[in-house]
Amino acid sequence: MVKKVGVPMVAIRVFATVGRFGNFTRAAQALGITQSAVSRHVAALESLAELKLFERRGPNITFTPSGSQYYEAVRDAVSTIELATQQMVQGQKSHDRLIVRTSMPSFAMTVVVPILGVFMDSHPVKVDLITSLSAPQPQEEFDVLITRDLILHGTESWELIKEDLVCVGSPAMVAAHRAQTLYNWPLIASKSRPDAIPIWAVANDISVDRLQVGAVYDHLFLAVAAAIGGSGLLVVPRVVVREQLRNGTLILADDEPVASGATYLAFVNTHSKHVDLAREFCRWLKRMLRESEQHF
Repeated sequence: MVKKVGVPMVAIRVFATVGRFGNFTRAAQALGITQSAVSRHVAALESLAELKLFERRGPNITFTPSGSQYYEAVRDAVSTIELATQQMVQGQKSHDRLIVRTSMPSFAMTVVVPILGVFMDSHPVKVDLITSLSAPQPQEEFDVLITRDLILHGTESWELIKEDLVCVGSPAMVAAHRAQTLYNWPLIASKSRPDAIPIWAVANDISVDRLQVGAVYDHLFLAVAAAIGGSGLLVVPRVVVREQLRNGTLILADDEPVASGATYLAFVNTHSKHVDLAREFCRWLKRMLRESEQHF
């Protein structure tokens, strides 16, 4: 029978910290323990494994082959445990974190994330942004929901902007195809917005089944990158490509935007512990989006 061995979590954490810093002294400082304690934990782990994990060279250390292999196996797990624990403690003891949830990862990445620093500079709060396409469940913790396709019933909502669609492409791609009939435009698409091309086509009195749709990408931000690279023309919410239209990496292939009928909304979770702050975030985001629209 194989003897069951307890997992020495403290020693593993110490080992991972030594590996990260490459030095016992700096690892001890980071952990808040003595250098001799670091040495004891590493020695205990080496004794348990019956393997040498480090080669000592003066104040610095290098991995043995076994140590390097073990470090690669445990370092991400240790970091994940530390981060999860920090987040749990912060969630219990801190009131200065706002959890913003969104069902629109491309909108979040291209529009919300770049301006979050502005909000945090003027408010004593850290903003955690999470994305999920599913409807929130009652037990899930968040303060604000930003969406165009979900509804949070019985709570306060803010209308951020109304969505319009544009067809864009790289300057070279637009120059090569703009004079052609729309049926011959090489379009690319996104699985996250399968409705975009049909809405645009109907507005332009085009039969969807006659369009030339090539590559399909999972998310809009991937399709935007493909359009910048010249892979084709893309029908996309204008708000997602404002910056690219400003700097000229993308230009309009069709001058007339098409109203999709969708509205981007922000909901304040009634179960939030920070309703006033969540409301202030919604008010701020609406103002930022409207000001950006005016300057576009």
